[in-house]
Amino acid sequence: MGRNNVRGPLLDHLDEIEAMCTTKDPTLKEIFEVFGPDGHYVLITFLTIPFLQPIPLPGLSTPFGFLIAAVTVLAYLKKSPWLPKRWAHRKISARTVCRIAESSERVFEKLTPVLHPRWRFLFKGPFRTISAALLIINAILLALPLPIPLSNALPAWMIAFQALAHLEDDGLFVILSYVQTAICFIYFGILAFGAGSGFNFLETKGFF
Repeated sequence: MGRNNVRGPLLDHLDEIEAMCTTKDPTLKEIFEVFGPDGHYVLITFLTIPFLQPIPLPGLSTPFGFLIAAVTVLAYLKKSPWLPKRWAHRKISARTVCRIAESSERVFEKLTPVLHPRWRFLFKGPFRTISAALLIINAILLALPLPIPLSNALPAWMIAFQALAHLEDDGLFVILSYVQTAICFIYFGILAFGAGSGFNFLETKGFF
C-alpha cells in the first residue's frame, strides 16, 4: 500500500459509526465512545470551526476558548470525553448521523495524501506535554475578547492543526501547529507592543 493511501484512525472510526447506524439511532455518548480518547479532539474540532476565518467573534470566543482549554486538560489526563448529561443520552437520527459520517469520510479520504499517520513519536514523551501546553495557551489566546482581525483565527488554526494531528496520528500537523504557535506569539507580541507604546504616548501627552 502506498504511503498516500494509508488510512488513519479517523476513517476507521467513521466506518464504525456508519455500521452502528444500521441497527439503531445512536446517542451522542455512543458516538463519542467510538472515538475513544480521540473524542476530545472531535469536540475541539467542532468548537474551533467558527473561528477559522479572519473576523473575530469576541462574544463566542471567550467561552469556547476556555472550554477548549478544559477539554485539552481532560485529554492530557486521559479522562473520558466530557458531555453535558442532557446531551449525552440524546438520540440522534441514524439517517442524519450516517449522512454526516459518509460526507466526513469523503472529505478525509480526499485529504489522505496530506493528512495521514506518520512521525508518531511526536505524540509521546515530552512532545505530548509540549503540545498540550501550547494548545492550552492558544485556547486562552482565542478566549481573549479582542475585536481585532485574525485575533481569533491565528490561535484557532493552531488548535485545528493539533486536533487533526491527533485524530489522524499525523506528526506533520503537530509541526504545523508549532509553526502556527510561533506566528501567534509574534502577532500578539506586536499587538502588546503597540498597545504599550500607545499607552506611553498618551501618558506623555498628559492623558493619564
